[in-house]
Formats: sequence, C-alpha cells, structure tokens
Amino acid sequence: MAGFVLLVAVTFAIHGDYNSAVISPTGVPPVQIWLDAVGRTGGELLLIIAFVLGLPYLGNSTAYFAVTSIATIGLYIAYVITTLLRRLAGAGFAGGPWSLGRWSAVVGWIGIAWVAFITVLFMLPEVSPITWKTFNYAPVAVGVVLLYSGGYWLLSARKWFTGPRVQGSATELERIEAGLQASSGK
Repeated sequence: MAGFVLLVAVTFAIHGDYNSAVISPTGVPPVQIWLDAVGRTGGELLLIIAFVLGLPYLGNSTAYFAVTSIATIGLYIAYVITTLLRRLAGAGFAGGPWSLGRWSAVVGWIGIAWVAFITVLFMLPEVSPITWKTFNYAPVAVGVVLLYSGGYWLLSARKWFTGPRVQGSATELERIEAGLQASSGK
C-alpha cells in the first residue's frame, strides 16, 4: 500500500519536462521529481520513508521473499478476477466493442490457469528445510486478505454496494470524451 501511495505521489508530482529529471545531477529521475515537487527537505524525507520501509528486508530475506510473493500474487489475482467472472458468466455476458472472438474462451482459460499455477509457485517455500524462520508467509497473508475481503462481501457489502456511479448524463460524458479526444489529437 505504501508503494502505491508513493507511485501516485510521484505521478502527480511530475512537473514540466521529464527529460530534465532524466539528466538530473542525482542520476535518479524519481528522486529529482520528488526534489522538484516538494523541495530538498521533503524529497529527503520521502527517501528516508522509502529507506525505512526497506530496512526489514536487509536483515531477513524471508520477509523480502514474502512481500515480493504477496505483491506478485495480489497483482495476478486482481487482474484475473475479471477474466474469471467473464468466463463464468457464459453466454449471459454482454461483450463490449473489443473482443478476441472465438479465441476469447481459450485465451481466458489459459490466463486463469496461468494465474493458478503462478499463485501456487509463489506460495512455495524458497529454501529447505522449512523452519519458522524460513517459512514463506505469503499463503498466510493472502489467505487473511481473501478471508477478510470475502467475509466482508458476504456479510455486508453485497447488501449495499452497487458498483461505481456514473457522474453526469450520457450527453455530458460524450461531450467530455469528445473534448479529450480533440485535445489528444485523435
């Protein structure tokens, strides 16, 4: 989560010419972006927060492997959920303007199988013998997140969550999209 917040902050902090950040004296474009956006003190504080978050990995490779595994598993699962829901919907699914046509089912199921395989792979221990110190805690963390989010959905959210709400009428949205296309030169 901290990494996501940091990436969003960096993205919003890019000012003007990115090339000046690439050839900065720091030699590290993200650092220059932070320095430009929040000044030297703020940039150094961000670098200290990032350094502190990385400290546990220096003394414990198990923590590093667990966090990397959890992040990878989380990303794969997040991306494949929509594909799985699409495949489970069957003929009742109303497709959009872009489709793989007759290959859609094959590609979808291959993607789902790949995520199942890679999820198991990233949950395996990295070393042997397995002890409390070398145990891969990714299955525990992913299990806790899945139990919490699934339980929350079953006990509460499914009763009130209706999905994102459209802001504005169809005409207003078309006008906004036309303006965006005109400004991007398409």
